[in-house]
Amino acid sequence: MSEKTTPITRQKRAQAPRVASELPLPPLPATQFLRIAEASKSRYLGDRFSFMQAGNWDAPPIVFLHGIGANSTYFRFQFAQLSEQFNVIAWNAPGYWLSDAFVSSHPNEHDYANALGDFLHALDLKQVTLCGNSFGSVVAQAYAIDYPEHVLRLMLTGTGVGQHAVSPQRRQSFEARAQRILQGGYQYADAGVDALVGPHTSQGLKDMLIELSRANQPAGLLRAVSFRLSSFFTPDHAHLMRMPVWMVQGELDQINPRSENVDLLLPKLPHAKLFEWPGIGHLPEVEDHQAFNRLVSEFMKEA
Repeated sequence: MSEKTTPITRQKRAQAPRVASELPLPPLPATQFLRIAEASKSRYLGDRFSFMQAGNWDAPPIVFLHGIGANSTYFRFQFAQLSEQFNVIAWNAPGYWLSDAFVSSHPNEHDYANALGDFLHALDLKQVTLCGNSFGSVVAQAYAIDYPEHVLRLMLTGTGVGQHAVSPQRRQSFEARAQRILQGGYQYADAGVDALVGPHTSQGLKDMLIELSRANQPAGLLRAVSFRLSSFFTPDHAHLMRMPVWMVQGELDQINPRSENVDLLLPKLPHAKLFEWPGIGHLPEVEDHQAFNRLVSEFMKEA
């Protein structure tokens, strides 16, 4: 007998995002460090994770996972606005910011799932809500697939699902990123962010996104590129993600278009909702952070 599933809800925002001046930006919390457990050290070129945290450590934890061109500083507005209610944590994936990289140059989905497990173990967090953007959305899914008992809720933005086979256009796009990061952080970031965001995004926010991308290191980004060019395809494993899953999809997302990503995953998820936002591109957490943070607060009430 087939199991009954929760109907999928698709919602659109009623209004276009406001044009806003975001300066001065809210301050960031300090960078903190965690020691990688001895049993896991062989997987890394060191023994250190870096991360940022804001809020009460005893509050319900939300762990944010950044995109391929970002880092923990991307979640500046989530630290500032959600930390009154929640324990807000953002990791730097292996090889990003001051986190030590994987030994493997070609980590797979299990490597990233295990790395997130190592990170959460070091924080002594046994059950969390995960919020991942783009590359971070795929890492979040990998962890939820391998360790579903540790994920209470899963929120995905700019959702990627991977592919069985890589198209020439996709390979070219990712390889171009890899070549830019090899030339330096400025070379990588100065390509700009116009393709990532919607037309209402203020120049102040664009400048913030460019600045944070300059912190990228080749060790992290090159491994993330290899992972995103792998054959890992999350809809193949969607039946294992039985927790509530909410997805925020920018209607103008050019990086992970809905038809090639969310629409392939949603029908296979037992408990999913889609929120499609007009005027928004690939980065809802930044482009309309107030609406996004309200949605996160609402999501945290889901059982």
